[in-house]
Amino acid sequence: MTVRPRIELHPQDHVYRAPVTQYLYWRVTSEFRRPDGVLKRVYLINGLFPGPTVEARSGDTLIITVTNALSGDLIAIHWHGLHVANAMDGAVGISQCPVPSGGEFVYNLTIPSDQSGTFWYHAHSGVSQADGLYGGLVVHKPASRSTVRGLLPQRYDDPYRYTYDRELLLLIGDWYHRPAGDVLEWYMDPGNFGNEPVPDSLLINGAGHFDCTMAVSARPVDCIDQQLNSSFIDLDPYTTCRVRVVNTGALAGLSLVFDNHLLDLLQVDSVDAARSNKTNINSIGILFPGQRMDFVLRPLLPISENQSHMRVQLDQDSFNYANPALTPDQTFPINYRSNAVEGRPLKAHHLNIGEAPSASSILRAIPPTAQQTHVVYTKIQKMARFSNKPFGYFNQTTWKPQQDPPIPLASLPRTKWDANQFAIPTGPEPAWIDLVINNLDEGSHPFHMHGHHFYVLAVHQAEFGWGSYNPFIDKIPPHLKSDADAWRNGTDDAQTLNRGYSSGFYDISRAAFRDTVQIPSRGYAVLRFRADNPGLRMLAMENYALLLEI
Repeated sequence: MTVRPRIELHPQDHVYRAPVTQYLYWRVTSEFRRPDGVLKRVYLINGLFPGPTVEARSGDTLIITVTNALSGDLIAIHWHGLHVANAMDGAVGISQCPVPSGGEFVYNLTIPSDQSGTFWYHAHSGVSQADGLYGGLVVHKPASRSTVRGLLPQRYDDPYRYTYDRELLLLIGDWYHRPAGDVLEWYMDPGNFGNEPVPDSLLINGAGHFDCTMAVSARPVDCIDQQLNSSFIDLDPYTTCRVRVVNTGALAGLSLVFDNHLLDLLQVDSVDAARSNKTNINSIGILFPGQRMDFVLRPLLPISENQSHMRVQLDQDSFNYANPALTPDQTFPINYRSNAVEGRPLKAHHLNIGEAPSASSILRAIPPTAQQTHVVYTKIQKMARFSNKPFGYFNQTTWKPQQDPPIPLASLPRTKWDANQFAIPTGPEPAWIDLVINNLDEGSHPFHMHGHHFYVLAVHQAEFGWGSYNPFIDKIPPHLKSDADAWRNGTDDAQTLNRGYSSGFYDISRAAFRDTVQIPSRGYAVLRFRADNPGLRMLAMENYALLLEI
C-alpha cells in the first residue's frame, strides 16, 4: 500500500517553462484500506488514494485518459474550479455519459491563460467522491519574463509580493466509515427526517487516526489502532511555506489553527485575496466543502517542536444530531526538518475567509449593474409523491438525469427534455448576470458553479421568517434593512439605505470572486457573473442542481 501523507509541490518545474501538453493515463480501481484505521473500500487512481496530484501552469493542455477498471461502478470526473469546455466538464447527465466498467474517456482540458491557483478533481457520478475518488490539481502562475531562472530558484516572481520557500498541498475533509451508498440510503430513509448524516472521522491527504473505542455499537467497524503518519506538515522552522488547502469533504466546513506560526492569506477559490488588516493571524476558516484557500505559513521564532501543532476544527453547524464516533476537533503535530528552539505562546487571531474580499485588481472588472437578473428558491423537501424521501428543489423542480432518452442534455434538443430539467437561458451573447439564490432550507449549504467564477455581492441570513429576497418585489434588500441606521430610524428611502455604494445596494469593494459559496439557512446570496463560457453549466449542491444555459 502506498502511503504519502505529505504532498510537496514543485513550482520550479512549471513557472519558467512555456505551455506544454501533458498526457496522463489514469486507471480507476478500488481496494479495501484503512485510511484512519477503519477498513473501508476506497477508490484508487493508479493505486493512489487520494489520486495523483496534477501540477501544471497556466496555458497548459491536459490530455487525461481515464479507464474504468471497476466492476459495475460508473464514473466521471469534474475539474472543480477550472473553466473548461462544456464537453469536458464531467457532469453526468448534463455534458457526458458516465464511463462504464471497462470503458474509458479522454478529457481534453486547456487551462485558460488567466487561471492559476489551487483546484481539485473529483467524481461526479453517484457518491463515489465520498469514498475517495478525488485528488489535487494545482495550476502554477508563470513567472514574469523579467525573472531569470537561477537568480530566483526558490522565491520566484510572486504576484502577492510574498516570499516563501516551499509549497505543500493539504486535502482535508470529513470521512464516513460506511460506504457512501449506505450513507445515502440512510439519508433517503423517511424515518431519518432528512437529517444529513454526520461524518465519523476526518482525513488529511488520505490519512487519519480513529480511536477504535469511539465506534458506535449500532454501526460496528473493523478497526485497528494504527500509528498516524503525520508528515503532511513537515516544515523547517527557519523557512516559510505556501500551504494550499482543499476541503474534500461531503458535509462539514473546517478551520485551521496553528501554534507558533502566523499566516497570510493569498487566495480563496484560486483568486487573489485582499491583504487583511488583521495582524498576528494564526487561525483561518471556515472553508466549506469544495472551497480552497492558499496562505503563507511563517514560523514565529523562537519555536519549539513539542509546542507546535495544527488543529483541524470541523464546523458543526450542519450536524443535526450527535455522532459519538466523531472527534470534531483534532490536533496534528508539525514536524521539523531541523532542530527547533524554545517557543513562546501566541494568542490566536482568526481570519474569516467568508468576509475576505478579493484583491482590488480583481474587483475592477465588476460592472455597476448586471444586464439580466434571475431569482431562484431552493429547499430540501419531503413530498408524499416521492414516499417522503428528501430531494432538493430549485423553484419546485428536483433535478434528475434525463431518462427518455437517457442521453446528456447537451446532446439533446431542448424540446426533448423531460420535466426534471430546469434551466435559466442567458442568451446567445456573453452577458453579465445577477443570480439571487434564496435558501429556504433549515440548513446552510455550499453551492458550486461549473465553468465560471462569480462575484459574491451579498450574503444574508434572516433572524426570523424565510429570509428571502426578490429584487423585482422588495424595494429594500433585507441585508440593508438589518443593519442600516436609516432603517432603524424609520426611513425606507433607497438613496439613504444604499449608503452611497457605487453599485446600488451592493458594496463592490467588499465583493469576493468565488466558484463556491456557502448560503446560510433562511438566507440568500446575490451572485454576479459574466456568462461567457458556452454550454449547459450546473449550479450544484449535494442533491440540488440548477442548469444555466449559456
